[in-house]
Amino acid sequence: MLRRFGFSRATSLEAILAKPNARLEELLDNEDLLQEVHLQNTKLITFLRQPAILSQLVNYIVSERITSSSSSSSSSSSPGQQQAPASVQKKLNVNGDINSTYMALSCEILGAGVPALMDGLVYAHPELLTMLWALLDQQHQLAPRQLAGFCKVNAVLLQRRTSDLVHFIQTHNDIVAKWLHHIFIHGGGGMPYLSDLLAALIQCEGSPEGAGIAQWLADHGLLTLLVDRLQPQLDPVNHEIAQQLLCDIIYLSPSPQTRNPLIDELTSSVTMKRMANYMLDSSADNASSSLQCCTTIIRGLRQYSERVLPDLLQNPEKLLSHSSMFHPMLDTFINHMEGLMLVLKIEPKEPMVFGLKRLAVCELLVELLYFISIVNGDKGLDLLQRFGDAMVEQHAIPKCLDLFFAFPYNNVLHNSVYGMLREILTCESRVPREGPGPDLVKEVLETGRLVERILKAQEKNDESVKKRGRLGYMGHLALMSNDVQYVLQERDPKLPEQLFVDTPGLADRWSQHMDQLHEQSINQMTYQGETVFWSGRYQFTTTLDDTTTTRIYDTTDT
Repeated sequence: MLRRFGFSRATSLEAILAKPNARLEELLDNEDLLQEVHLQNTKLITFLRQPAILSQLVNYIVSERITSSSSSSSSSSSPGQQQAPASVQKKLNVNGDINSTYMALSCEILGAGVPALMDGLVYAHPELLTMLWALLDQQHQLAPRQLAGFCKVNAVLLQRRTSDLVHFIQTHNDIVAKWLHHIFIHGGGGMPYLSDLLAALIQCEGSPEGAGIAQWLADHGLLTLLVDRLQPQLDPVNHEIAQQLLCDIIYLSPSPQTRNPLIDELTSSVTMKRMANYMLDSSADNASSSLQCCTTIIRGLRQYSERVLPDLLQNPEKLLSHSSMFHPMLDTFINHMEGLMLVLKIEPKEPMVFGLKRLAVCELLVELLYFISIVNGDKGLDLLQRFGDAMVEQHAIPKCLDLFFAFPYNNVLHNSVYGMLREILTCESRVPREGPGPDLVKEVLETGRLVERILKAQEKNDESVKKRGRLGYMGHLALMSNDVQYVLQERDPKLPEQLFVDTPGLADRWSQHMDQLHEQSINQMTYQGETVFWSGRYQFTTTLDDTTTTRIYDTTDT
């Protein structure tokens, strides 16, 4: 503001700009340059927006090359190299030769969001934007600072000149493959810079200026190339990067009011069959990593569904469309249920080690049970019945329970198996539908013998407490016991008679077990005969006798 009225202090840039043949390098060596760029000094911006100067700035960005891993990690330069002024290096937090400093300065200038400079790139001289994106044509690894600067410039253009940059990207058919090449090069050399820029581009689908970019990315093979990186023959780093990018795509998907082509392709039958084959390829060295990453992607789809489902419950057509999106996934894994159960199997000669593969299968079953709970329509009901039949035929639930009790101190496993049982025992259909689902409750209680196993584990724990301490799964067993009791009392009144008739004394033992659990919970929640509940600033206490009283204490006043 002061500059407009002639009250600003004169900077050393004024003298440089006053020269008839001012050079860009002189400005880059000046420590006031970036400050004046952000203040949009009129004379300075007029100078920088010249085609020749803009071309120099872009050239400084694209010409910086990383020659070796040591040169990227060590920024000290040889004595013969020309150095930028120390004050400029300090402001940019660099300590290198003059070319590296000029590259960093050029990125800061073009990424400052100055309208005149942005318009110079996208409107007046689009060939300079082509030169900038030619950086991705290089096959060698790019320097991290170079990638960061490139992405900073384009992130600003994507935010301020969205339609123009999106249109520019759509005119280059091979840009997706080049983009991903530099993300995955040398074990993720383009992370997180290029991956963040890709996420920002996908997010533009939700704005009018960027509408259609998701379809364009799908048409140009983004999903296909990412799923290719999940092949179990590749290094686990490839799996992790592909999984992160696919989860980002899922998370950034717009509202369910419009279908996302990327999500549609990810949940398609072709993609799901490829992922299932990668997950269950036992001959590959890195099959375990592929299995874990694909399971994480499916968990991301579940989280996406949970996020949008409440908005669809009042619209049957959109609800049916949403649930049918996951039919290919369910159909694929129903057909691969036998292969999943082979992963869970522990051979007699095999060491008793749980491993991450078995954990991934248990977690996958939890996710599939969620998707089964939201299917509706004729095809959905058919999948529901087929899924239940496959679970029963392959003895999936008893096998998971075998693992649960075989590893009493694997809390992550216990959490997954409990999540699976809770989906079956307490979570009914999340959407309105006609017809009953598969009776997996009986599979849990009768074939899986959950009641007997809980009672046996309780006896084993009583012995363990005397010797070396409490078994690790007892907390989850208490939760399971409550869920089983809910099923016996609320969901099926005839079930207790069917369950306990063949085992004399089982009903009494179960009743004693539940009484013991109730007594333990009361003891853990009481102090001097009162149950204490903490909630914010208030302390609620209830006396446990015939005369129930409630007192409220303001904990801030004590």
